[in-house]
Amino acid sequence: MPVRIEDIAVAIRPINAETSASAALGLFLSDSALFALPIVVNGAALGHVTRGRLTEIMAGPGGREIYAARCITNFMTPNPVMVETGTSVALIAKLAADGNTSALTDGVIVIHEGRYSGLVSPRAILSAVAQENAQRAQAMQGARKRLAEARTSARDVARDKAHFLAFLSHEIRTPLTGILGVADILQDSVSGAEPRRLARTISESGNHLDRLLGDLLDLSRLEAGKLPINPLPFDLHEFAAEARDLWQSRIAGKRLDLRIQVESTSVMRIEADAMRIRQILFNLMSNALKFTEQGHVSVVLATDETAGKLSLRMAVSDTGCGISDSDKARMFNAFEQANATTAQTHGGSGLGLSIAKGLTARLGGKIALADNPGGGTVFTVTLPVLRAGPRLAAQAPNKPRRRSLTLGHILIAEDHDVSTLVMSRALTAAGWKVDTVANGEAAIANAMAARYQAILTDIHMPGVNGEMVVRALRCSDGPNQLTPILAVTADLSAERRAACEAVGFTALIEKPIRPRALVATLADVLMADEDTGWELGAKRA
Repeated sequence: MPVRIEDIAVAIRPINAETSASAALGLFLSDSALFALPIVVNGAALGHVTRGRLTEIMAGPGGREIYAARCITNFMTPNPVMVETGTSVALIAKLAADGNTSALTDGVIVIHEGRYSGLVSPRAILSAVAQENAQRAQAMQGARKRLAEARTSARDVARDKAHFLAFLSHEIRTPLTGILGVADILQDSVSGAEPRRLARTISESGNHLDRLLGDLLDLSRLEAGKLPINPLPFDLHEFAAEARDLWQSRIAGKRLDLRIQVESTSVMRIEADAMRIRQILFNLMSNALKFTEQGHVSVVLATDETAGKLSLRMAVSDTGCGISDSDKARMFNAFEQANATTAQTHGGSGLGLSIAKGLTARLGGKIALADNPGGGTVFTVTLPVLRAGPRLAAQAPNKPRRRSLTLGHILIAEDHDVSTLVMSRALTAAGWKVDTVANGEAAIANAMAARYQAILTDIHMPGVNGEMVVRALRCSDGPNQLTPILAVTADLSAERRAACEAVGFTALIEKPIRPRALVATLADVLMADEDTGWELGAKRA
């Protein structure tokens, strides 16, 4: 609360205009704390005389003889500062510091509704301002501390949320392995159109659930600022062709024309995170296809250069139902739909546009939404990119090509029965011999007793987990000290990859496990040259 002038005023008894200088000096001499005397006529303040001014005049040569009998009004402070009650001391001090008043040298006369109320000394003004500044500084320090605590709390919440979602991802993707893995096995083993159709339906439903889980994890990483960015050179024409090939099959059942083009004046070789840009584009295309029943969905890719800085522009337009002005402001919020019936009519979680906006911001760009003049909407994304150098010609390797793979004995350590079933069936069908154990202790015991071509171990087994297994084997003199050991996990974050590399894993197998991807990744790892080092298994559909 700001200090008001009346809070520090002293009710000094006033003198009248006829008071002599000698009598006023006597009052000052009788009270050493008295810094000034107010002069009041009929309750109204006429002015005041300060101790310093009167003493200086009376102490001069012949001062008492000359001035003692004169009226005190002859010695009043010129242009006295009179302030109404309610005025803040800080304002008075600022005006005085700016040279506009004499408040800091002669003090202030306080009046209330035009009548004298009290006096305030310069020392009291300075003391009040200093005290107020100290309190303000203390309050600001407290505010900074609370802000720091709030930021820490927010980071803790974001970290806990990310950890929870990572745990949830593992817990959901483990049973998803059963859904997707068994569906894949069924499609490869059953005969007849109807059984295959049912297996395909299971697989498509599981894929949708997996994509939704991936969206939630991406949203969490974006909010926590943990989503990694990996800029690499790529070709804009190839980028557009890949998008066209993928999405052409998805619109086969709709009466739609898909148009994807690159403006001819664009820089074709650019450097940016193509995976994240593709994710932004695909989310916008998915949104456009969802709300467009007829007409077309168009994608225009182009580069623009301004003041020596290159940017990529992606415009996705459709001829769908459009978005009202009232809904545009909230369309980029997580879990938002255009209206209450959107989810029932068109499906979706409402995460696509939120992730597109978050990724755009993470890449340092901007996203805008506008009406399509022909009906529908236009989303425009602008991202800063770099000009990439020309593609280097591939050099023929000097060393021989990879050797052929001899299928040997594989050890699987997994505490989830369905995951064990999917992995063992897939590897057995490919020609490997497979041993399975349900915990880390058994995995270490088996690996110390027999030589395996590779070991697959779940990260999150109870008791002795996957990291403990790989540490034990890498530090031992057993037969599998140098055997490829693959981590089976639902977490493929940069932190998890780094942790797995540091502890000694050879590669990662991502959950939900797909039989073909598992076989391909294991084959790649085993066929790699010994000096290849750290290999990360890619998830293959």
